[in-house]
Amino acid sequence: MKVSRLLIVAALTASCSHETTSDRSDYKANEAAQAVATTGGTPEQAAPVQPPAEKKSIATPVADQARAVGANPDAAVLQSFKARVDAYMKLRKEAVKGAPSLKETNDPAKIKASQDAMSMQIRAARATAQHGDIFTPEITAKFRRLLNPELKGDDGRDAKAIIKDDAPTNITFKVNAKYPEGASVPTVPANLLVNLPTLPEPLQYRIVEKHLILVDEDADVILDYALNIIS
Repeated sequence: MKVSRLLIVAALTASCSHETTSDRSDYKANEAAQAVATTGGTPEQAAPVQPPAEKKSIATPVADQARAVGANPDAAVLQSFKARVDAYMKLRKEAVKGAPSLKETNDPAKIKASQDAMSMQIRAARATAQHGDIFTPEITAKFRRLLNPELKGDDGRDAKAIIKDDAPTNITFKVNAKYPEGASVPTVPANLLVNLPTLPEPLQYRIVEKHLILVDEDADVILDYALNIIS
C-alpha cells in the first residue's frame, strides 16, 4: 500500500509540471511588477521587495490532484519539492563531472579556482533556470506554514534575534547569482531547520532577513529563493 501511495505521489509531481510552470510564471510576473513599482528598476536590480499579498485561492495543483486520488496533499507538496531538488542534483552531477574536488587540496587559491570553475559549469547547465523552479508558489506557501508557528513565543523571539544578527546585507535575490565572497553565512535556527525537508549535501537553506534562499555551498550559487517566507 505504501509503495502504491508513493507511486501516486510521484505521478502527481510529474503530471503537475505544466500547472506549476504556469503558476511560477504568474508569480514571477507579479513579483517583477512589484519590484519595478517599488524601486523603478528591474527585479534583478531591486532590493528585496514585498511580493503581492498571497492569494486566498492560491493555485495548489499538486495538493488538489493528491486529494483527488486520496493521497496526502501535504506529503505530495513536499514530494514535489524533493523531486525538484533531486532533479538539480542530477543536473549538477553531470555539470561538474571531471571537475577537481574541493577536498583534494588545502591551497586557498586552488580551492577558489575549483569553486569558480564549478560555479560556471553549474550556471551554464541551468542557464534557463527561473525563480520558482524549485520554490514554486505552492511549495513556498507550505514552507511558510511550516516555519511561522516556530516564530511565536520566547523561542520565536530568540530565532528572530539570531536571524537578524547573522543577516548579510549584500545578497542579490537572483537565480544563479553568486553568493557574495566574504558575506556572512546566516544561521538557520534549529527550531526552524528541523521543520524543513532535509537537503542533500552540498545544498543549504539560508535565511536572509525574512527571505529564504537555497544555496549550493560548494559552488556558492543561489539556486532559488522565496521572499517573505517568515513573518
